[in-house]
Amino acid sequence: MYYENEMGKIYFEVQGPENAPAIIFCHGINMNHETFKGQVEGLKEKFRVITWDLPYHGKSSPIDNHLSFSQVSATFIKELLQHLKIEKATLGGLSLGSYVVQVAAHNYPEITRASVHIGGGPLHPPSSSFLKIFNPLIGLFIHLYPSRRVFKDFARHRTLENETREYLERIAAENGKWVLAHLTRELIRDMARGLPAFSPEPRLLIHGVQEIGFVQKQMKKWEKATQGSRLVEIEKAHHIANQDNPEKVNQAIEIFLDEIL
Repeated sequence: MYYENEMGKIYFEVQGPENAPAIIFCHGINMNHETFKGQVEGLKEKFRVITWDLPYHGKSSPIDNHLSFSQVSATFIKELLQHLKIEKATLGGLSLGSYVVQVAAHNYPEITRASVHIGGGPLHPPSSSFLKIFNPLIGLFIHLYPSRRVFKDFARHRTLENETREYLERIAAENGKWVLAHLTRELIRDMARGLPAFSPEPRLLIHGVQEIGFVQKQMKKWEKATQGSRLVEIEKAHHIANQDNPEKVNQAIEIFLDEIL
């Protein structure tokens, strides 16, 4: 199914009972809605599970390159929920999708019941402004990286499971190197721009035991800084923990939502 507004057109799928509590998942850079197929299968009996292709990805359209990716994506979340006649939902995000969720929860607290973050990091307080200096260099590095290797290495450093690596390599190649470079720059802009405060909703933080140390440190810091946050470490999982170990991630999400809903 598609939803369209003046900024672009997005593809989305909905599974589960219409009257069940809703959760919408936002994928990371150079992925698509298939990233959460394990969550759809594991959670659709109890929850209304929404997955979508964020702008530039999959079957969704690009947006104006001068607009903030996370701000536009957050607006799409709000409008898509309104389109589906859902008043409140749990917002779930992976990696860059976690930034999108934070922006949405900050901008639209009235639609945010809770949030789930996989392999993310807090946007409050903002990161050092020195990141802006290196941002053009990171984009240039990605553009110069050999095309035959960039997507394979992109997948290899984010997951443990061969099936997930093959998926990431395939989808990243379909989305293209320009999307990888542009949205990596957008991610860094989000970190430098930050948010003025933590949003107040209950928050589940998830990372794989094999996640890179910087992300683990950020998520532990996030849990300590915010009331109502819970951190769960997932064994046998890397950055894309929900695909490396979907059963454990689904279990953590279900326990969390059962307690707060």
